[in-house]
Order: sequence, then C-alpha cells, then structure tokens
Amino acid sequence: MQVVLSLRVGGLERVVVDLVNHASDDFRFVVCCLEEPGQWAGEIPPGRGKVVALNKKSGVDWRLIWKIARLARAENVDVIHTHNSTAHFYGAVAARFTKARVLHTEHGKNVGEEARHYRLNYIAERFTDFTVVVSEKNAEIAVAHEGVAPANLKVIPNGIRVDRFASPRHSTGRRIGTVGRLVPEKNYPLLLRATAAIRDADLVFVGDGPLRGQLQKQAGTRASFLGQRADVPDLLAGFDVFVLPSNTEGMSIALLEAMAAGCPIVVTAVGGNVELIRHMQTGLVVPPNDEAALRTAIERLLTDPVLAARLGTAARAVAEKHHSVKAMTERYEELWRRLAA
Repeated sequence: MQVVLSLRVGGLERVVVDLVNHASDDFRFVVCCLEEPGQWAGEIPPGRGKVVALNKKSGVDWRLIWKIARLARAENVDVIHTHNSTAHFYGAVAARFTKARVLHTEHGKNVGEEARHYRLNYIAERFTDFTVVVSEKNAEIAVAHEGVAPANLKVIPNGIRVDRFASPRHSTGRRIGTVGRLVPEKNYPLLLRATAAIRDADLVFVGDGPLRGQLQKQAGTRASFLGQRADVPDLLAGFDVFVLPSNTEGMSIALLEAMAAGCPIVVTAVGGNVELIRHMQTGLVVPPNDEAALRTAIERLLTDPVLAARLGTAARAVAEKHHSVKAMTERYEELWRRLAA
C-alpha cells in the first residue's frame, strides 16, 4: 500500500505513480490517498493498482487510522509504504492494527512547517521498520531530529523516465525557464528580481500553484505563465537556461527532468540540489536567496554557449546513469521484498 496525501501534480506524486507503474509483476498495489485522488490518479491503470481516496477532514482526523487499517486488512497488504510526514503518521499508526510492515520515504519539507514535520515523523518512527530519504541532507535531518537509527536508514535518489526527455534541443538564444509548483519553497520572487535587469530574455514559468497571481503581478508583461503542461519535455528542450532558485529541496523531479533534457542549469545550494548539480561540472550553483549571484550565473550561461552546452551534456549523462526510474524502482523492490518476507 502506497500512502500519500493525494496524487495531485508534484514531484513526490510522480515518484509514487512511477513506482507503481514500473514495478515488476511480483507486486500488487493499493494507492491510499488521504485526501482526494488528484489529477495523476488516472495514470495508474487498473491492472497496476487500485486508487482509494479517504477524504480526510481538516486538522487531525483520527478516523483515517481505522480506515487505513481496514483497507490494509481487506487487501492483504504486506507493506505499508508512506510518503512524507502526514501520510507517515496515519499509515504507521494504522499498521499497528494489521500484520503489515512499514516503510517510510521522506521527500522534503515545507518552509515554515519543519517543526511540525519533525514531530509527526518522530512519533511515527516508533512504528516504522525502515526509512528511506531522497538525499543525504534529508538523512542528516532524519537522524538528528526524527529519531531514525542510521542502521534503519537508506538514501534512494529519485528517478525519472529519462527516455521522455530525449527531444533535440532547439535554442532560441535567451529563454530562461523553470518548472515547478508556484509555492513559497521554490522562491520564484527571487528569480523575478534576478532577471529584471537581463535584457531581451524570455522568462517562462511552467506549473501552477497558490502564488501564481502574486507572481504574475510582480512579473507584469516580462514573463509567461504556462500553467500545467503535458509537453514539458519539449518545453525543456527550448530552455537556454533552467533555473531552480529554491529555499529548500528534497530531490527535485523537475531538476532531474531538466538534467535529462540537457538543459544548462542554475540552482541554489540547498538540499538535494547540491547532490545533483556539481558547480562547473553539471551546472552552476549559487548561494540561496542571493539575487546578484543568481543573476550573474544566468547571464554567464546566456553569454557563453560553449560552457552552457558542456554543462548541459554532462548533466544529461548523470541523469541517464544514476537517476532512471528503473534504478530507483529496483532499489525499492529490494526493500519491499525484505519487509514482506
């Protein structure tokens, strides 16, 4: 059983959908959405798994524990695999009323809510058999703040369908782009400020979220907001620079996709960004929330096409070798088998 808040559009949700759809036929899945099914629920065909929504109430909804336990018993679930702190809390406690073992994956935390996530994971850890994190930074946090024993912890980097991003690149010369949820964690106001003085450049935002109106007001006419798109691989192929200016990250799926597309990349030095992007090897890395440094890095890639091409090619090679869905799924299958046994 995969336990998530929902299958709305997002990096964590993409990982869950890909795990279900690419796992071997040895496994049967139930995807338990605590809230609503979400837009990506339809990507899981009936032959791969069943999606069930529990319609969580706001605040603490104790009914979910019993709902998850009943569902797990009815479906003969061997392993309850939770994703991030809220799902972890409900799923791990529910497992105490079943024969299922608990695997938890921590993908990252929302800015300003870290203490709450620490508390939920700390409580749920008492009922958890093994924990996975997507980056070394998350591993440090799990041990330091959430009571995870190093012996029961493993880093499994996220993977993507690399082959989807093999489109030939079609440069326009000065297109700066980003892909992601329009939420505070991504710090897109910084990107808007940093690019304000860059002349003759197209700035493109792909994705949606609660900050869209605010960002559009800040940008005026100098940026395009495309919303959710199904043609992300083709859009990435046209970005001359991909920028991820986040305040916090686990291991960004959007960044992995930009790497697979061969984009020249600028990221801030937070979370899994610095594990994926090595400065001057696979992209440019700048301090978080440093407007001048971000602007300088973007301008450097726009004006040095040889450097940009070299970094983009190297980033794609890393994505192909280390971050495929196949590699990620095989590592999770090993854990599912061990726990189920």
